[in-house]
Amino acid sequence: LLALYVLADGFQFAFSGIMTGCGRQLISMPVVVFAYWVVGVPLGYYNVFVKTNGKMCNDGGVTCGTTGLVFGALVGICVHAILLGVLVVFTTNWDMEAKKGYE
Repeated sequence: LLALYVLADGFQFAFSGIMTGCGRQLISMPVVVFAYWVVGVPLGYYNVFVKTNGKMCNDGGVTCGTTGLVFGALVGICVHAILLGVLVVFTTNWDMEAKKGYE
């Protein structure tokens, strides 16, 4: 689970660097809010407190207890990486960015 988190974090970090280098931080800010505060945190909260009524569960599930919290963070960072990747690939004018970099 942690290995997947680190992999998604690497993609997210690279896409964030591209967006920052292009001067498009304002575009990526709503993605961060959505990925973590709308998807990741509520999912982690649900997995830890609501799903098991605040009790520890021993069924070994991926979305159970503290691993459920990590699972929520994993989903949040995956959503962040995917949405930033879509923004980078489909909304970046690479010719214009190359000209700006040359000047």
